Amino acid sequence: MDFVRFGVIGTGGMGSGHCRNFRKIEEARLTAICDIDPATAQKLGTDLGVPHFLHYEELIASRLCDAVIIATPHPVRPPIAIACMKAGLHVISEKPLSERVSTADKMIQTARKTKVAFAVMFQRRTEPAFIKALEIVRSGALGKVHRATLISPEYRSQAYYNSAGWRATWHGEGGGVMMNQAPHILDLFVQLGGKPSMVMGRAETRLHKIEVEDIGEALLTYPGGGSGALYTSTNEIGPGQMIEVFGDKGKLVYRDGTLRFFRYEVPISEFTHKNTEMWGMPKQEEVKLEIPQQESGHHLIVRNFARHILHGEPLLSPGADGLAPLELANAVWLSSHLKKAVKLPLSRKAYDDFLAAKRRKFKPPQAKAPAQRTTDPRFGK
Repeated sequence: MDFVRFGVIGTGGMGSGHCRNFRKIEEARLTAICDIDPATAQKLGTDLGVPHFLHYEELIASRLCDAVIIATPHPVRPPIAIACMKAGLHVISEKPLSERVSTADKMIQTARKTKVAFAVMFQRRTEPAFIKALEIVRSGALGKVHRATLISPEYRSQAYYNSAGWRATWHGEGGGVMMNQAPHILDLFVQLGGKPSMVMGRAETRLHKIEVEDIGEALLTYPGGGSGALYTSTNEIGPGQMIEVFGDKGKLVYRDGTLRFFRYEVPISEFTHKNTEMWGMPKQEEVKLEIPQQESGHHLIVRNFARHILHGEPLLSPGADGLAPLELANAVWLSSHLKKAVKLPLSRKAYDDFLAAKRRKFKPPQAKAPAQRTTDPRFGK
């Protein structure tokens, strides 16, 4: 094959942006689309000159695709992904993989069993500053991590939540800011700081008229004894998105897309006990970082995925990597509900029981007419 034939399932929002991005990708072609709304499917299919379907089973049966991008609301992604995988189609899922870890597990297990390629759309992994940050962490230059901190303003107005009946509901999304807006930065946070072993969380609805949280925060404990904290909210406007990772040998500061790295002349653990001066302080220097200017964005995840299928190129964002940030988000909510710390790996049954109780409390969302099914204007920026 010279290129991979793609279908996009769910084109009313981010999916339509994915469809138009194929013009940037030499190794991929858009060959079909699917959306449950007839008008949306027909118009986009006509505009792009590709067949359109109303049901994903029809797209699978058409044999027009080798791979799919799933951009539906996240609670319905797992059954669609699993059906596609069982039919031999490679799958890219939008973030998050699901609204809960138990069904995300099934997606990952099915991909392994069927031996299809599986990725999650974490396009922020293509940002040059993050690539450099991950390079520093993996090199061991930070040493043992003592602290990791995340702050992420993710502002949304009430009009955003009012735009569709499924938004910010337990049935339609299964969560709020941690489930929809924060998964990208949670992924970067886990990649740079590691996965915690214990979470003491709080999730609240403070400003918006929604069922789910508009603020999520937690204190974290790491396996090696380090500690951490996270805070994210749709009540706060940026700037101020920040990840800090403090290690024994240095500190990494990733703030609003810029990166700084401070290296200690002597590791903190060594200086603390060998220093003989009362006011002694470890010497540190800021390392000048060479961060090449290069393109980034969703299309690079798709290009890499196609090249993985065609040429065996390693995946930038493997589907299994979607589990850790989702598990962290689930842990914050479960801990908040139980009013006590929870351990990771998270109990799948405990979270499923919690989510089922929330869904019994609230009615399934009713369609809001007319629903606004548009792509974020910042898409690709």
